[in-house]
Amino acid sequence: MKETRRGSGPMLAIPLGLRRSAILIALTAPMAVIGVGVAVGGLRFALGWSKDASPPPLVGLLATTGEVGMALLWTSVAVWATWTFAGRALTTAARRIIGGWLGTPIEAAYTPLPQVTHMATGYWWNGFEYYESEREARRRATWEARKRDPQARRELRWLLGSIVTILPVAALPLAALAAGAFLAVANPWPAGVALLVLGLASAPFAWRIVLPLAPRLLGPAPARPGQRVEELEAIRADLTQTQASELERIERGLHDGPQARLVALGMSMGAAERLVETDPAAARAILAEARAASAAALDELRSLVRGINPPVLTERGLVDAVRALALDAAVPVTVRSSVPSRPERPVEAALYFAVAELLANVAKHAGATRVVIDLDYGDRMLTATVTDDGVGGAAASPGSGLSGIERRMAAFDGRVAIDSPAGGPTSVRVAVPCALS
Repeated sequence: MKETRRGSGPMLAIPLGLRRSAILIALTAPMAVIGVGVAVGGLRFALGWSKDASPPPLVGLLATTGEVGMALLWTSVAVWATWTFAGRALTTAARRIIGGWLGTPIEAAYTPLPQVTHMATGYWWNGFEYYESEREARRRATWEARKRDPQARRELRWLLGSIVTILPVAALPLAALAAGAFLAVANPWPAGVALLVLGLASAPFAWRIVLPLAPRLLGPAPARPGQRVEELEAIRADLTQTQASELERIERGLHDGPQARLVALGMSMGAAERLVETDPAAARAILAEARAASAAALDELRSLVRGINPPVLTERGLVDAVRALALDAAVPVTVRSSVPSRPERPVEAALYFAVAELLANVAKHAGATRVVIDLDYGDRMLTATVTDDGVGGAAASPGSGLSGIERRMAAFDGRVAIDSPAGGPTSVRVAVPCALS
């Protein structure tokens, strides 16, 4: 890992080091300031309860122990609240800034939030428990995922560990300069000059303590035994819920649409049968209505099964199916393909529905005038890249279509990369490892 050389000259190394030390203090001090402040204030407040009392020694010891324990409890709550509400912002800033110093980005691998599904019973399932409201299900899912996320635990270790490692070392040059400036104008001034020299001499080096620590504590958590099994179990549970929701959608569609029309069609045919001898004109009118109803039922059935497995995908493959999607899109779409043959059927279907979802997102949210779809295959990886010239700002927020694509691709060890700056353009790349037939 190479460190950037900007400002490495002897005269520039000192101000650069002081600046970086100040930044490290700002990134690592909040947890210490809040924890120490609450501890000191809480201890003074708690010890004040028995300040004027003169109990027996044993009672006094118990009272002091309880007061100290109460202060420690308040401190723990303050530290937990800081980590919950500000920990991710502090560690994200640390990754961005320190990664820039190192010349290598420090990545994070957060556990994705589970899907929240509305069940037929009326309850909401978030992958952990059932809840009566969607808001509560999402809130609890966020908390449970954060609590179990190895990356979040590493962030807590960074925030706590930096208090006793990075913070005191980074603060050394600035503290020495401040103390030296104070003593230099007073007595003994030689001690002040010595501290000034110490502060200036240590400035280029003190901040470098982050070089070995930051990538280790802020980077992705190493895989632990059984982690892949847990990921696969979570993916299986998510797919089970998705399949259940899809079956419920099909059942509702059949019950409310074609089934009702077919029942009405049977009744109309019965009425026409009774009238065909006595009132042929009325029978012909009923049969005409029945023919129109049968056409409407057929259209509804086609619309219903279109989301299951379109015939063009089964018969002609992924490339032609995506081209058919492009013809029906709300904006002009260009499809470019270098895929030499058909992939495996499950992968083909997953990628097709991912592209369909991306095109639907473009039509709903992007405000685009042009879309380009690139289908490629290389290094045993099938990719589909959807690029539009819309407003940008797309993100895989919980419950969004992009989040659903990420969950479905995870079942195939696939990945989704989103590049969508504000103002556009937006490019979403879906990649799935597979072999071609």
